[in-house]
Amino acid sequence: MYEFLVQAVFWFFVYSCIGWCVEVVFAAVKEHRLVNRGFLCGPICPIYGFGMVALVNSFRLLPRHDIQDISAGTVFVVGMALTTTIELIGGWTLFQIFHIRWWDYSHRRFNLGGYICPLFSLLWGLGSVLMVKVVHPFFVRAAAPMPVRVMLPIDCVLLVVFAVDAVVSAAAAAGLNQRLAEIDELRARLRVTSDRMTTVLGTGAMTFDTFFDEQKLQLALAKLEGRENAAELRAELTARASEARERLHAIDRDHVGARRLLRAFPDMYSARYEDSLTTTREALRRLQRLARSAKEAAADAADAAKQAAATARDAAADKLRK
Repeated sequence: MYEFLVQAVFWFFVYSCIGWCVEVVFAAVKEHRLVNRGFLCGPICPIYGFGMVALVNSFRLLPRHDIQDISAGTVFVVGMALTTTIELIGGWTLFQIFHIRWWDYSHRRFNLGGYICPLFSLLWGLGSVLMVKVVHPFFVRAAAPMPVRVMLPIDCVLLVVFAVDAVVSAAAAAGLNQRLAEIDELRARLRVTSDRMTTVLGTGAMTFDTFFDEQKLQLALAKLEGRENAAELRAELTARASEARERLHAIDRDHVGARRLLRAFPDMYSARYEDSLTTTREALRRLQRLARSAKEAAADAADAAKQAAATARDAAADKLRK
């Protein structure tokens, strides 16, 4: 039993890391960028580790204990059923804890609660055959020279790191919920200000993006000139815009928490703050575009300044020669 537990923990971390790599590659192909696709900060996806350890050891219950003697069809069926069940339980549990669906298959046909769907179940089945028939035997042969007494300290260190990471990541998820709640509250206050603007100016309601577009914001402020209660409304509008930007900048700076989770789970769904989540994503993209534009403009200005300085030096040198 002791040896079994040590090896199970070891393989859990091996396949959690492999699963993380698969997720990163999948996201890179789909989104054309590298993203940490795990719930945890570290390079592991525990659901893959649990799935593979459970899958490999489930065959102990079958008459044939040797994996190589088990047909690919059996591995496919067992792997598809087991990994789909783990995905369902994992997704449901995370949703109950954080009220956020970290992956969402709602747009897939015949999905169950958005947690699982037939397409990915088939992929898990095919992946199970590949892992059990090809990958796992290779790793078993590679790890065969490693005695249990060597695996044990490795397991202990990884378990400590894993525990710390789990606590930090859980705090980050809770923090994301808190930030979404703040954004939701801010959006409510912005709607009040927008309604007042509509009443005063007789124009359409302001969108959340207006508060992040300096030109649109200044145009809205300019329209208030000469209006009744203009000073009060200008101050309120400026304060709301400043608060909105600060909240978004705080999320953008939170590389370990909110920003990382938003990038890691592009299909994330929030039961409580879905509108605010969508608005936050769009606003962050806008902020990032503005930051890139500002950076490019600064680089162009620096290049122009260097070119102007070089031209001035050349002109001065020519003058001295003459």
